[in-house]
Amino acid sequence: MSIETEIKAHVDESMVEEIKSKLLSMPSCMDQGIISKFDIYWSTSDDGDPIFRTRKELNNGKVRVLFTAKPHKMKSARGTENNEEFEFEAPGNQWDRILEFANGTGYKVCRVKWKKGWHCTLVHGGFKVHAELLEVKYLGWFLEMEICSEKSNDASLEAEDKALREILSFAGLNEGSVESLGYNKMLRAIGHEKG
Repeated sequence: MSIETEIKAHVDESMVEEIKSKLLSMPSCMDQGIISKFDIYWSTSDDGDPIFRTRKELNNGKVRVLFTAKPHKMKSARGTENNEEFEFEAPGNQWDRILEFANGTGYKVCRVKWKKGWHCTLVHGGFKVHAELLEVKYLGWFLEMEICSEKSNDASLEAEDKALREILSFAGLNEGSVESLGYNKMLRAIGHEKG
């Protein structure tokens, strides 16, 4: 289990390359290349709340499959998410068998989501940050940034939030660009939760 502190911000498509350049100009930035993610969310019914997610991820030509559950989620008024996350990885060539297994358990597909773009890692404020500049199908472009840790307290969460917002500002985005809704809620609101 890990604790994930995350913010995401809307990005105008015309700013994508400029933001990427700004992130790459940070001394600690390590370019991680191109990434594509296909997420399937599972529930007890077709329109229920997600219980877990299966993800097929293509990262610089390498495929991996992830199982993720977030049993405890918190969101601040400023749009920062703090989640407990359980994640397990499986070989990419097992995707079809994993879907067969998930279907066999009786769970139903309640949401799907596609994301593609670029990602990097960097260190800021003493924290290792994973940043992704992604186009989310039907929703447009976003800058997602997260810090994962094994333990947290109010002081560390505040410091993590501060570090993420400093990077956001450095990238040329303001507080008004931060999105407080999760992607699933945004997709549901525009009628595309099923893809």
